[in-house]
Amino acid sequence: MKKILIPIDFKFNSYDAIDYAVAFFKLEKCHFYFLNTYTYDAEGLNAIDLLQADEEWFNEPKRNSEIRLQRVLRKYTLNNRNEYHRFNAISECTNLVEGIKKTIKDLKIDLLIFAGKGQTNIGSNLYSRNTKRIIDKIRDCPVMIIPASAHIKNNPKYIFVSNFEINLPNKELENWYEIVKITKGSVKIISLSRKDKLTPIQKANQNKVRSRIEKLFEIPVSIEYLETPHDLRNFSQYNSDHIISWMERKPDFWRRFGLTHSRITSMGPLPSNPLIALHR
Repeated sequence: MKKILIPIDFKFNSYDAIDYAVAFFKLEKCHFYFLNTYTYDAEGLNAIDLLQADEEWFNEPKRNSEIRLQRVLRKYTLNNRNEYHRFNAISECTNLVEGIKKTIKDLKIDLLIFAGKGQTNIGSNLYSRNTKRIIDKIRDCPVMIIPASAHIKNNPKYIFVSNFEINLPNKELENWYEIVKITKGSVKIISLSRKDKLTPIQKANQNKVRSRIEKLFEIPVSIEYLETPHDLRNFSQYNSDHIISWMERKPDFWRRFGLTHSRITSMGPLPSNPLIALHR
């Protein structure tokens, strides 16, 4: 049974992500875990104020989280007509990223699905702070980002994206293949590099991945060349029915300290395309 984690904050796009996940895996045995994290708003309080805070102040965030989670759980359990699906809820007093990491480790989660959010006060070309942190920090399982306008398609088209500067592990390719196989999707490779600018290492890695994918799917796989993430963003706007799958490289020194971000966050949210982040 596939274990799928869905962080929720009880806003509309959280329910969009749940609905998409349930429909996406309608033919797969799945255990869905809804995670809500909360913290205490101690801003402006000194040590004495915290010591004098009553029990109600400490209990209220936990109680609110648990009550609202139970409502969500009840909604999806009572409306569930799929014998393959089970639902559970988890409430954690911690920040969002640490709560996700802990749950992935404790429950051996196979896939994280969440609603990708843009910074509406700045513009739709930037992810929100929490979304950036999830993309940058969560690397223990594939991460699937669902835009608000994404729709389930029959036999979806999957795009596998990489610049092929690094060797890509077979394990991650096989994990990705399992997702594609469930939905009976077709596959295409996009190389983020000009064809005439590929280095020998890039060519070797690209050929290896292409060979592996063709072996898994038992069909020929085509390759298209785009130069930058901006080109990929433009491609997605004209191919809104595609699911973008991007193999992320291991964070370098600068990214581990938050001075740079992944190429996914640099590209920004896609308007309609779900995006699957795979990890080396």
